[in-house]
Amino acid sequence: MNHKYFAILLAIVFMPVASHAQISGFTEPFRQIELASDEAGTIAELNVVEGSVVDNGEILARLDDRVQLLQVESAQHLVNATSALDAARKLLKKRQMIADRIEELVSTGHATTSEMIRADLERSIAHAKYLAAEEEAVSREIDLRRANVMLERRSIRAPFDGVVSKVHRKQGEFLSPLRPEIVTLIQIDTLLAVFNVPSDMINSFERGREYTISFDNGMQVAGTVHQIGVATDAESGTVQIKIKLDNSDRRIRSGEQCYLEL
Repeated sequence: MNHKYFAILLAIVFMPVASHAQISGFTEPFRQIELASDEAGTIAELNVVEGSVVDNGEILARLDDRVQLLQVESAQHLVNATSALDAARKLLKKRQMIADRIEELVSTGHATTSEMIRADLERSIAHAKYLAAEEEAVSREIDLRRANVMLERRSIRAPFDGVVSKVHRKQGEFLSPLRPEIVTLIQIDTLLAVFNVPSDMINSFERGREYTISFDNGMQVAGTVHQIGVATDAESGTVQIKIKLDNSDRRIRSGEQCYLEL
């Protein structure tokens, strides 16, 4: 055999085959929080159990709010009580009419200057009383808003659409500042696939770039790079990256093993 062809054949036989690195990882919730209350009190209502699917703004629990309801009722009563403001308004109108009339009489010589001065003084006093009544009305409206805020704080609402993964308290328990958590809430309509990538390969990743993530059941899902770690782990020599996956159909469970092909 011609030596030239023999060399080509050897090169083909021993040509290195391009290898594809596969990195194993796992999925985790896009968000996970320990939902707590900044108020102390007894849990009067607990509306969820583990596995409950909740919507943003939904009330998950409510603390005893009887005192706050009374405060709102009292504040609302004071806001509705406008008799003082109405009386001050009528008095000011009357004093204004008297002052205007005396001013006309002074111009025709039928009233003295001292009478006009006294009428102006009484009008000024009536105006001050009216302003004080207006300020009191505004203050009462502020008190009503404050009472409503305090009442609202007794309701524990979901800050996003999610699933209750753990319930920490029971109805009737006292919620203290030392242990304020009520439930663990996770967001799973979006998941993160977490991988530890060798540091010498990390420069090939960039935020927003799309990759295909595969699972043991054969399912493949497209995702985009959401986060790239800023430090290399000293023991493993890897950098953590997180790839965001759309899971609106909830086909993927949090904690599942997944694979990234490179």
